Amino acid sequence: FPWISVGDVDAADEMTEHLLQLGHRRIGFIMGDPEHGQSHDRLAGYRRALDRHKIDFDGALVQQGRFNYSSGYSCARTLLSSTTPPTAIFASNDPMAMGVLSAAHEMGFDVPGELSVAGFDDSPLARHAWPPLTTVRQPIEEVARLAIEELMNRLQRRSKNDSHHCLQAELVRRASTASPGPISTAPKH
Repeated sequence: FPWISVGDVDAADEMTEHLLQLGHRRIGFIMGDPEHGQSHDRLAGYRRALDRHKIDFDGALVQQGRFNYSSGYSCARTLLSSTTPPTAIFASNDPMAMGVLSAAHEMGFDVPGELSVAGFDDSPLARHAWPPLTTVRQPIEEVARLAIEELMNRLQRRSKNDSHHCLQAELVRRASTASPGPISTAPKH
């Protein structure tokens, strides 16, 4: 069948690269639902950027989420309760990133002063979060346009069975990411 995809590996690599360029070296990652291929692709992009910078992969910085707010919240609480918490957390979608923002606020972490937070999808709430969320924008309109075009071609028997469209996502920089601030020695709750 024809299919349309977004370059999740490249997009996650670009987001991780953004955090690395800001100076972060301990970057937490919250994976999405393990049943979804996108979850694994986004983890692969995160790992690829770390490898390029010769930063060893630390499994303790990766948490398994479920693509929902509550899993982002609980994963963030686990990451931020560590004796050496990350200075940035990249969540595999925006609802989980919103959960990270809530957990960070409750635990007394200043975003982005002490913790940078990034998401994926550029959901409508991303720009209204506080601070507004740095995220990856998927080309949803282009995906929809191509899907309709492929459907029409198929109905008119003009479709190529092996057609594949891989679209590029876009990094959207907002106020939730910044260079790492000074490490606080005050205990967080």
